[in-house]
Amino acid sequence: MSWILWLMSASFTWQVGVEETTPGFLELVCYCANKCHSSTVSLCDPVAEHLSRLADTFRADFPFITSVLTLYASGLLASSSHDQSKGKDIEKCRNTLPRYALQNFLNNKKQCQQMAASINLLNDHSDIGGKVKNSQHKESSHGPYWEALKFFCQSLADSIYFNRKEILSEAESSWDDLNIIQYAFHEFCNIFLQCLSATEKERETSGDNHRVISVVAVAALMLSLKTNQYIKESTLLVKQVISAEWVSVKRLKYLYVSLNNLAVIFTRKKRPKEAIKALKLCCKASWNYVAYLSRMHVEKSHVSCDDLSEKAIAEFIMEASQKVAFLLQLNQESNFKINGIIKKSLICWSVSENLIATVPTPVSLIKEWVKVQYLMLKDADTEHGMMLYSLLSSCKEISKKTLGKILEEELLSYETQSYLNPRYCLRMRLQIIDILLEEFYIAKDSNLKKSRILIEKGKVLRVHGLARLDECVQCLSDAISTLKLIYGAKKSCSSRVHQLLIHAYLLHALCTQEASPNSMVLSPKSDFLNDIHAALDLYLSSDHGHADEQYEDMLFLWYQLIDFLSIKGYLEIHPRLYDVVMKLFNEKNFPLAKTISELWKNRRLSHGLCASPVNHMFIDTFAKHQSQFSTSTKFWRTCMEELKPLIVGFHHINTEIKQAASCLISSVPQSSSFFRLSNLYYDSSARLVSSGHMIEALAYAKEAHSLRSKLLKQNFEYSVEKMTETFDEDGRIIEKTYYGIQTFKVADSLVAKGCDYEGCTLTPWNVLSCYLESLLQVGMIHEILGNVLDAEMLLRWGRNISRIQGLPHFEVSFSVMLGKLYRKQKLWNVAEKELSSAKKTLASNVDVVSCKRCLCMLESSINQQIGDLFLSRFSSTGESPSMKMLVDAKSFYKLALDKLNVFNWRTSNSTSEEARLEQVISRESPLSSCVINPPKANDTLSNAKAETKIEPRRSRRTKKEVKPASQIQEVVCNRNRRITRSTLRSLVKTEEIVSADRHNAPTAGSATDHLSTAAVGSEHNVASSESECSAADFRNGISSLCNKMKCWHCLYTEAVDCSTLNNFIHMNWELVYRSLCLRLLVSIGKFSGICGNVHEAQEILLESLSVLRKKSSCSNCSSDSLIFLIESIGKHFPGDALAVQRASLLYYICWFTLKSYPHQGTGNICCELSCIGTVKIVSLLKMSFILCREVPLLFKKICRLLAGVYVLSTSLKQFSLSPGEEGSESQWASFFHQASLGTDLNQQIISGMVQKKQSQSATNSEDSSLSNSISTILDLAGSIRTAPESYEDLEEFVLRFFQGLPSIPVICISLVSGSDASLFRELLHWSHNVRAFILLSHLSSDNQHVILLPVYETLEASDDDASSSSVVFNWKDFDKQWKCPWVSTVIDEIAPVFRHVLERNYYSSSEHFLEYIKKNTSLWWRQRNRLDQCLSKFLQDMEDLWLGTWKYLLLGEWPDCSHLDTIEKNLFEDEEHLLQLVVTKKCYVGQGSEASSSEFESKMHTLFKRMLEMSDNFDEDEGITRKPIILVLDFDVQMLPWENLPILRNQEVYRMPSVGSIFATLDRCCQNEEQFETNIPAFPSIDPLDSYYLLNPDGDLRTTQLEFESWFKDQNIEGKIGTVPTVQELSLALKNHDLFVYCGHGSGTQYIPGHQIEKLDTCAATLLLGCSSGSLYLKGCYLPEGAPISYILAGSPVIVANLWEVTDKDIDRFGKAMLNAWLRERSAASSKCDQCIVPNKSKKCSHRPRIGSFMGQARDACTLGFLIGASPVCYGVPTGIIKRKKRTA
Repeated sequence: MSWILWLMSASFTWQVGVEETTPGFLELVCYCANKCHSSTVSLCDPVAEHLSRLADTFRADFPFITSVLTLYASGLLASSSHDQSKGKDIEKCRNTLPRYALQNFLNNKKQCQQMAASINLLNDHSDIGGKVKNSQHKESSHGPYWEALKFFCQSLADSIYFNRKEILSEAESSWDDLNIIQYAFHEFCNIFLQCLSATEKERETSGDNHRVISVVAVAALMLSLKTNQYIKESTLLVKQVISAEWVSVKRLKYLYVSLNNLAVIFTRKKRPKEAIKALKLCCKASWNYVAYLSRMHVEKSHVSCDDLSEKAIAEFIMEASQKVAFLLQLNQESNFKINGIIKKSLICWSVSENLIATVPTPVSLIKEWVKVQYLMLKDADTEHGMMLYSLLSSCKEISKKTLGKILEEELLSYETQSYLNPRYCLRMRLQIIDILLEEFYIAKDSNLKKSRILIEKGKVLRVHGLARLDECVQCLSDAISTLKLIYGAKKSCSSRVHQLLIHAYLLHALCTQEASPNSMVLSPKSDFLNDIHAALDLYLSSDHGHADEQYEDMLFLWYQLIDFLSIKGYLEIHPRLYDVVMKLFNEKNFPLAKTISELWKNRRLSHGLCASPVNHMFIDTFAKHQSQFSTSTKFWRTCMEELKPLIVGFHHINTEIKQAASCLISSVPQSSSFFRLSNLYYDSSARLVSSGHMIEALAYAKEAHSLRSKLLKQNFEYSVEKMTETFDEDGRIIEKTYYGIQTFKVADSLVAKGCDYEGCTLTPWNVLSCYLESLLQVGMIHEILGNVLDAEMLLRWGRNISRIQGLPHFEVSFSVMLGKLYRKQKLWNVAEKELSSAKKTLASNVDVVSCKRCLCMLESSINQQIGDLFLSRFSSTGESPSMKMLVDAKSFYKLALDKLNVFNWRTSNSTSEEARLEQVISRESPLSSCVINPPKANDTLSNAKAETKIEPRRSRRTKKEVKPASQIQEVVCNRNRRITRSTLRSLVKTEEIVSADRHNAPTAGSATDHLSTAAVGSEHNVASSESECSAADFRNGISSLCNKMKCWHCLYTEAVDCSTLNNFIHMNWELVYRSLCLRLLVSIGKFSGICGNVHEAQEILLESLSVLRKKSSCSNCSSDSLIFLIESIGKHFPGDALAVQRASLLYYICWFTLKSYPHQGTGNICCELSCIGTVKIVSLLKMSFILCREVPLLFKKICRLLAGVYVLSTSLKQFSLSPGEEGSESQWASFFHQASLGTDLNQQIISGMVQKKQSQSATNSEDSSLSNSISTILDLAGSIRTAPESYEDLEEFVLRFFQGLPSIPVICISLVSGSDASLFRELLHWSHNVRAFILLSHLSSDNQHVILLPVYETLEASDDDASSSSVVFNWKDFDKQWKCPWVSTVIDEIAPVFRHVLERNYYSSSEHFLEYIKKNTSLWWRQRNRLDQCLSKFLQDMEDLWLGTWKYLLLGEWPDCSHLDTIEKNLFEDEEHLLQLVVTKKCYVGQGSEASSSEFESKMHTLFKRMLEMSDNFDEDEGITRKPIILVLDFDVQMLPWENLPILRNQEVYRMPSVGSIFATLDRCCQNEEQFETNIPAFPSIDPLDSYYLLNPDGDLRTTQLEFESWFKDQNIEGKIGTVPTVQELSLALKNHDLFVYCGHGSGTQYIPGHQIEKLDTCAATLLLGCSSGSLYLKGCYLPEGAPISYILAGSPVIVANLWEVTDKDIDRFGKAMLNAWLRERSAASSKCDQCIVPNKSKKCSHRPRIGSFMGQARDACTLGFLIGASPVCYGVPTGIIKRKKRTA
């Protein structure tokens, strides 16, 4: 305070001598003001107050002094709050300053006026801007005024800029007097720029004063932009300051920083115009600052500055370019012109570039230019954009060298921003490249740059696809030639030359392949391989250096090659490729475990379809690089930990898989998690398939396929078209419609996509490989589950892609699966075509597929499938088989066995002996010497390399060849006592078995997948060729195969204990190998059985046990009995692997054991199997039942055999059961019988339910993965599941099953034919006259009855029926032939009359006879009536001859047994025994001869009559009053109209494909009912008026339309007439109504396909009146096709439809009768039921007629009561008729 007091005292002294003391006094005031401003103590206010008082004192006498003092006082007042912020809360002061300091100052009008007056007075006094005569006076007055004005402006500018955010946020009305401050700022700047001398300016911009002018100028601009006043003047001032020569580095840096801050604030306040003005000045300051630094750097300035390094200058250049980019962004939003901005900026940059050549290009600026050009192009709707070359080529300030640098950066920018518009960016890149090549890189000294641009041009042309690939290859060739010249001229070239040459070679190789994807690019001397080897030689050479700039691109190119060769299966150069990758990762110092993890997760350690996730070539390469780690258990455990979320091993459980999936979803980006998750799900599905969990496996496989499909669409572009392929199958023309591929290529945008270290480094080829693997996996599981349509579609699609892309092992795999699928459909010729194609493809690409294990697997699979094809054709029913088929089957099985036997699966390298043996196999391989079809000119499958002489077959007795003992010991080790020949002799003999006549194979026949029998074989003279068909030749090969395998239990234990990667890989191969072996050995066993060699079949199957568990070599199993070993396969199997193969092996062991029962005591049986009794057989079959519960075909066989064994146990003494099962035979037999029916459909129902629940879970949850939704499989109702999870739960499961049965009886009917019928016949010692058996079960919750009835009679058409049809028509006259829905079944053998009737019905009702009928009506009606009578007689014969007295089992209720005592009194002794058998055992087997059967029928008829007479609830004539029944019919008998048997014709009868479908329908319908009713009924109900109809959509059924049109309108029912609705309309109709009525052709699936129906959550009941609307089209062993199946899967409660063709008038009568009856019942639904004794509103009446109750009456409305009336049947469950809420008109 002392100096303030001194100032006050000095003021009094000053008054004495004004003239002399004025300068000193004003200097003192200046000093005091500055001290107050910088003081930490708040002194501004008191000093300002004192100065104001002094100014008032001197105002009248000394105006100049008063004005100066006023400026100092104003400056102190304006900055008082700013000073208070020192040492206090900064944010608080910032918020308070504008409102309480600056605004207070402005609100003080007097002070502002005085301040403005003072400035004006001082200007006049100093004559600022004028010419002053007295220079001495001007100098004396100028100094004090300048200092006062500087003090005032600096204080105010600091405060304004310090609080810029708040000031710019306030409303403009709050700052009305800012022009006074702006005036002061402008005066200060004008004085500084115009009045100060150079010396004064230098003084004023040095030291602490360096920022004053900058702060004031920026503050002036800020206020101008705020008030929108004096903007031009303020902008000019800032420009002058920026451009001044005396500029300082610090001032420029402050200017561009502060101006940038203003621009940011204005941008945030959405004031782009102001932001642009500030940003333009900022950019100018930035480039001036960069240029200033560059000059200082070049001149080696001694000025101390941290920004003079090249690195710092480069950073400032990037920062400046970012600011210009920001300016361009704002400009495009405000429609400012940008060309000037970009041009000026690049000229400024070129100044620095000319000074410092290493400065970076302005990347951000050029990128934004590219983006702006694209947007302008888009708005202008033109295809040609502007290049920087056009803008800058005429600019003299930019050199040609600099312009070339700019153009290269523009080229790179178009590449990095190609996402904007790929085609536009490609076009611009090509234009820039052409300019560079034509204008810039012409001289020889620019060859390196020219080569680089040529490579870039090749990359651009490659993205254009096939159209410009030739140009691309030429560009790359030119680049290679140029680089070779450089490399040749100077061997010690830089790493850049090496890198470019490698780049060019790799691109040239890839482009060569892309130009012809299906060509032989992998031939030894191809350009493709030459390029790769050249690139490898360069990269792996000692003088190759490291190049960071192309690291990602190079790694991606190497990855592309690895993935491309892997998908091709060509691994010959993989070791060198892995060398490169290891070197690349080493350069980045990647840890080894991380390196392996990266390659593993990208599936780059194996090849497509390989069972092992790591191939031996990588392990060898890794061992070469890191020998100390390759054998380290600790290291591999570390790798396993790194890979743990991605590895699904044989010991992993579902919870671990779900945890891994959740971990992946949460830890990685979605795009990369797609790939990793898909791999996890794919591997999980494979494991689940091995354990037999097909439904869950399908869910995982579909999820993997869905994720991989998304990736495929991102990586490939393809187009499809609908195609039709026609096959001639034994005279039947078969058309297959599928989606074919028109084009398929890598997406242009992803041809050269870079690496992604955060996620997965994907190339199109590993995406495609994984996609094809998923296609094959999903198709395979669909095939197993019986979904033939889905399987065929996926497999065909995969095969077509593989064929177009030239992927031989994928194509072969798909073709083999298709061959298997067609074989099971009995499409022999189509199957033969696929397998032949697979053989040819593999033969022509045997040198391409490098993995010997995979090649062996493919060859073995093809041979086995061909053998299965011949065996199935031989076993077929419907034609006489040829012995040639058995010979061929044996040969192919032998080839498959030898291939598995010789090849060493455990090591990658074979011994010399093994190699020699493999040569023997390859010479005899079908790839070289075997064909399926007779040889044709263009249809040979021979391998050109193999020239093997095929000798005639010689007798085994005369052929003797001596082999070295060592060789025999090498191949056949650990021989057991059965081996009598060496494997080598067996191998050589294979060549002799293949005889020339093999090429003549029959091309006709139909088949079943069941075994044929010795009896069938003898009937076809199999025994005459026993030497050719004997399986003895397999013995040595089988023994060798089994003996060299280690016990699976031991292997598993070792693998789990060690838990190393090597063991994991080894176990994967072991699973594949043992699976192949088991499938093949079971096929060979079946072959032996078909040949009649039951004993050989038993031995083969027993020896097959060694594949799973060994007794001789395993110390843990050596003491176990044979029975224990067999049982151990069924349960407690390590890893739960090979479940289906184990089930199949157990089944055939049991089957052949039963087969040997009739021969016990003859010595012609296997002694080791003779100890297996019925109790053990049943136990083993139950184990296999559990194992294959989700494999429909095998499950059906096992269930049928189990049902037969339980039924036979009541009649055969040797079939003794366990004490706990005695008395429950009927329960077990009926359970397994029903389980054998509709197995495919049951699995599809469960699969559909899981899929729908999964979709709902994904919709309701953010987590769309399977981790939460897959558990729905285990949550399904027990009644819907076909079997329990474990063997121990089976008994309880069966009890719950019967407790859950509906309240009405379920009747199951199936035919036992083929091998099973032969087995039963032999066990019963019956004659061959029994062609088949009818297995019939009557199921209810309290009673189960099962009968096995022989079928003696063949129901044939009479001679009159057969001849009469030819009078009317000849089927050869028709263009459209009748297509039998079932193709060929056992029904054609035992009831050919039925096929005869349906065929004649089709032709006699054809449109071909419309004109003929008009002239010959009586003759036509005679024919139709005869067919009607023929069908009536057939149904009567079915009842009498097939069922006999047991027809009463079809009744709704079992006869009342409460009066048995009364009945027994009137029976003879044998009749009493028969009664006890029927009542107690509830199982019965019919008589074995027709004579005994007739006598028995008489007794049984009497017995049933007496029982029925005692029953009160039976009336044989009034079937409508009986309890309804549901018929569950096997697909082999479902085509028969069982409902029209005389005993059932008037009864309420429904049919369903399986009991599981009954449960599913009831569950779904009852859930839907809950939405409308408070109490859930036992059965569903519909309101027939809540309907939707589709009448005559094709418009050609005028009679039908006239019959129904007015009726529908009268009932006010919604629908369409004469028009075709959309699929969406019909879907909504089915979903939102109770009933759907279709009156048109067919089933209506031409308007809404079956797969669309199956997607519905709810579905209406349906009345389908079209021809064959209820017919099911059999697909061999798979689920049939048909509208009823689709509606059942959709949940429809009842479907009334026709089994065969009908005529319109008769079926219209039937439909009208049904609809009228339903409406009458609806009207009566509200009336009281007489049978309900106690009214109960909470329960629905069960006595009311239901939908099916009126079928009998409606049939009687038809003129032809059987030919037309028997066609309609009722699928579904009993469905009631109700009246819902009142309908509105």
